[in-house]
Amino acid sequence: MSRVPWWAAVVAAVAVAAGVGAGVAAAGHVEYRAAAAVVVSAKGGPGTVRPFLPNLRELATSSLLAGNVDSTLRLPGSADSLRKQLHASTPPDSQVIRLSVTDRKRDRARQIAQEAAVVFVQLVQSRFGSGAPALQAAILDPAHLVGHRGRHFVRDPLIGAAIGLVLALAALLVLGRGVVVAAPTDAKLAERENQLQQRIDLVTQRERALARRSGELAKREQALQDRQAEARRMEAAGAKPPPPEPVPEPEPAPMPVAPEAPLAPPRGGGWNLNDIERLVAAKHDAPAERVEEWRAYVFFLRDHARIDGELPASFDALVEDVFAELVRAR
Repeated sequence: MSRVPWWAAVVAAVAVAAGVGAGVAAAGHVEYRAAAAVVVSAKGGPGTVRPFLPNLRELATSSLLAGNVDSTLRLPGSADSLRKQLHASTPPDSQVIRLSVTDRKRDRARQIAQEAAVVFVQLVQSRFGSGAPALQAAILDPAHLVGHRGRHFVRDPLIGAAIGLVLALAALLVLGRGVVVAAPTDAKLAERENQLQQRIDLVTQRERALARRSGELAKREQALQDRQAEARRMEAAGAKPPPPEPVPEPEPAPMPVAPEAPLAPPRGGGWNLNDIERLVAAKHDAPAERVEEWRAYVFFLRDHARIDGELPASFDALVEDVFAELVRAR
């Protein structure tokens, strides 16, 4: 199967992660934060107020305060959701309660913070104003905007791209540099099967042709052996052997070539096997099957040739028939 380059997979992962980050930024919303400060005092001084600060912070974010603010401003949400928007904190070594609220609208955030400070002052007066020591509360700093958290169309995509890059590199370390692509379709599989079948058919045809050629060579070899036996019998009887029957040439027929210069046998003798072998070696344009056939005849005739290569006259007809392309009859 083919493989996708590793760098392409990394780029794709980074692009997808950056797109997710951009989507998160687009789906987000702006939140405004407003705050107000209330100072709590008593006749005994700051040391008298500090033990009450935890209870005062709880009162500043209580459902009682949220319910009063919600009923006064007639907010779209519930008192419980408003309570989750309220926050109270106390600076170190201070008797100031800092009230803050977050909301999607700028003016509403400031209104909620201001109303929460007013209600908190009233609750301190009603809950802790008649005790010992008596606590008093007053608004030290009216409500005002202190910040906002908006959509980050640059930060979020960059964070997403960084996460995608890290994940892609981690995947490459585990899986290796490459991603396997989808498997080939049915059309591609059918095309490959068709090509494979064509190759099988071609190999089968070649095997059949070789088998047919082997059979023809075996027949010619048998015919040669029969001729040799007949020639030996005729030579022993002192009679001239009859002309050999033509042996059919195997298919395909050899390409026509220009006739070679005739090689006449020496006077008073037969053909010379060494000369015939030299002509076979020099015949470069003959088909390979034809050359192999000539070499086979040369090999078998070697048993009947003399030391100098001279063949008996009884083999003249055989030589002129088999090596007709190389020699010319007397």
